[in-house]
Amino acid sequence: MKIKYDPNLIFGSKRESLFGKQILKARSLIRKYFGGKRSNDSKNVKLNVLTSIRRGGLLQTKLEKETYHSIDSRLKFISITATALERLHLIQPIQTTFQKQKFLIHQTIVYLDTLLAISEHLMALSTNEHGKKQFRWEKQREVEELVDEVDRIASTAEFNQMTLFLGDFAKSSRTASMWFLKESGEVFQVYIATMTSKSLGLTDFKNEVITLSSPIEYENKVKLAIERIKEERKQMANVLE
Repeated sequence: MKIKYDPNLIFGSKRESLFGKQILKARSLIRKYFGGKRSNDSKNVKLNVLTSIRRGGLLQTKLEKETYHSIDSRLKFISITATALERLHLIQPIQTTFQKQKFLIHQTIVYLDTLLAISEHLMALSTNEHGKKQFRWEKQREVEELVDEVDRIASTAEFNQMTLFLGDFAKSSRTASMWFLKESGEVFQVYIATMTSKSLGLTDFKNEVITLSSPIEYENKVKLAIERIKEERKQMANVLE
């Protein structure tokens, strides 16, 4: 598959840098309203953060004292992605078809690294889950926010308008395929697995999020998600070798 590059698209390190600055500003606003003495007076604080130029890339939410920690946790992982993508744009050229192929794989790995970090944090939430009912409720809200972030990544992660994690390039897909050309001239096919919360087992067929109230089931599902993401990352890294 020959990857086309449209110079008219808003694309590159500058875009990711702007996303990153937005997120830093949003996190600063959260600390301002909820981290100090004003927190008791903070009502109807709304957050609007653009995280992608794709549909679904605008994160909108109402901030409340009881839930701001979960939103800040989510923004932290969005910031990690933006920083990594900005760095990738700066160091990886995309002039030739081969360079574009490498960029696509590196970009996929960036998103997988964020998904892995989120999943590992979900596991940590389980091991640290204790204390009062209010504490457990706040942790569950954080779980729900982070699982929603997994789906946001799956729906917005793309290269040149090609969605990467919605199953378009999975082995079972009948809609698309990707053929890569090595420097040696060898042609081979590459697959990218579906990486939605449902495919990872973080939500069920009813779209209900895993819950900390069932710790053994919760940990088993998160563990499987971690293993699947690691396996996919290993496969992507092998493409570059």
